Amino acid sequence: MPTEHVHSQTGRRLRTEEKVISAAADLFLELGFRATTVRGIAHRAEVSVGRVMTAGDKEVLLIRCYDRWIAALQAGTYTLPTRTRTQAETAPSAHIRARPGPTSAVQSHLLGIFLPFLEFFAAHEDLSRDYAAALMRVTGKPQVFDTLAADLQDKLASSLISIGISEAYALASASALYDSYLGILFRWAASDMSLDEATEALSRSIAFHTQLRRPV
Repeated sequence: MPTEHVHSQTGRRLRTEEKVISAAADLFLELGFRATTVRGIAHRAEVSVGRVMTAGDKEVLLIRCYDRWIAALQAGTYTLPTRTRTQAETAPSAHIRARPGPTSAVQSHLLGIFLPFLEFFAAHEDLSRDYAAALMRVTGKPQVFDTLAADLQDKLASSLISIGISEAYALASASALYDSYLGILFRWAASDMSLDEATEALSRSIAFHTQLRRPV
């Protein structure tokens, strides 16, 4: 039947797209954005170059990969590579713990929501800079600005409400915190900011939004 044929074609297209994005993700992490080629993605996915291009050019594929990685980080299903003891002792996050941090459990919780994303950026700084540049050039609405943003802001708002901040102000603060987080990532991408400095900047924003109260 025609309907079954259409469903079959759609299923094949989605499976091919999945192979392309998975291959691109592997190569971006292994080689970086600039060293990865469309031909290399096609070879890894075992499809034609034309099939790769139907899923998107390199920048579109990078954005789609980041949408997936961010979704996995938010769901807690993506694990960063385990650091060795020497790396852990010298990594920026070790210095963060040694400095004065959030002053309340809620502030620590809010910072903890963001830390996986900051650590992912730090683990793949060059790739993340290419991702930030791609976001500025590619048209459309990546999930990071849509459903993923809404999910993360819901988590932030719930934490703010739990300390007595009114729902309306908590929603506004959650949106502002999310914008602060994105602004810090773009600053990081355009400068020599470290993970330590990015975390401190975000901590200051969190402190402001958790200490300021508004009536219900």
